[in-house]
Amino acid sequence: MTEPLSHFSVIVPVFNGAETLDACLEALVGQKYPQERFEVVVVDDGSTDETAAIASRYPVRLVRLPHNRGRIEARMRGAREARFETLVFNDVRVIPENNLLKVISERGYEPVIPEIRDYDGSGWGFARFFYLLRCRLYAPYYPLSRERGEFWITMENFDRAPKGTTCFVCGRDRWLASQPDDAGRDTSDDTRILRKMVQTSPILRTSAVSARYLQRTDVSAVIPHTFERGPRFADYYLRSGGRYFALYAGIWGFVILALLLGRMDPRLGMSAAGLCLAVYAGAMVYLSRRWRDVPVVAVCLPVVAVAFGLGILKWQIRQVLGKR
Repeated sequence: MTEPLSHFSVIVPVFNGAETLDACLEALVGQKYPQERFEVVVVDDGSTDETAAIASRYPVRLVRLPHNRGRIEARMRGAREARFETLVFNDVRVIPENNLLKVISERGYEPVIPEIRDYDGSGWGFARFFYLLRCRLYAPYYPLSRERGEFWITMENFDRAPKGTTCFVCGRDRWLASQPDDAGRDTSDDTRILRKMVQTSPILRTSAVSARYLQRTDVSAVIPHTFERGPRFADYYLRSGGRYFALYAGIWGFVILALLLGRMDPRLGMSAAGLCLAVYAGAMVYLSRRWRDVPVVAVCLPVVAVAFGLGILKWQIRQVLGKR
């Protein structure tokens, strides 16, 4: 029988997060849990906005880094500064339920990922698009409802299961032992860590408690965020042996072949372009769950694909140049 987890250090790594920091900290300091049994540590990763000023208004511990080092470094600093051995990582856009610590304590197990309520499928635009994308990528594990309860992330289902560290609970020693060798901003800042962790202990994904993720739905926010995610995705999934390595290599092969054929005969180039349009149409149908989803995917897919692709291209160029 597991023993309850009693004391928690909640770590909030943040870079220029003034927009959502108030909502995040209000939810954390307002936890229905004995105040003496938890602390909130805000790690300001070189922010240039009002992040530090906002954090100073709350009963939290503020750790300021002089320069932006990336989420891996910020969370490592928070882990080392923590007073308690059980760590709760909570990103600045994540608003947990007020019983988060109580439920995690009673469950008595770590590592654990609470259910993240991100895209509920309502509305139009990017919110609906990302919901559809996740449903395809992570079926049958997404979305997770309270009725479906929980599941374990293991080596067998690791690549298919939805996971992340936007809200994540684990012991300090487990966290420090699972860090990647390269802590750069383009290194996969969650998947590599969780993969190493699951080799020794399964990760519990539970809907017994949840947190709301404040979505990016405006195109001006979606594009830079998607671009930033590109290199981190590639760092894990597109390397040799990765889940999508064969697909990625095939795309490069097709692009190179299409360019060569286009130079040899413009008609062959037009045929390649026609094939691309056919693939695009197929993707629209594949991602859509109902006919009115088709225009959503038609508009959002090119935007996301270009931003994500440019991020991956940035990663590929750095690989060719031998930079990490």
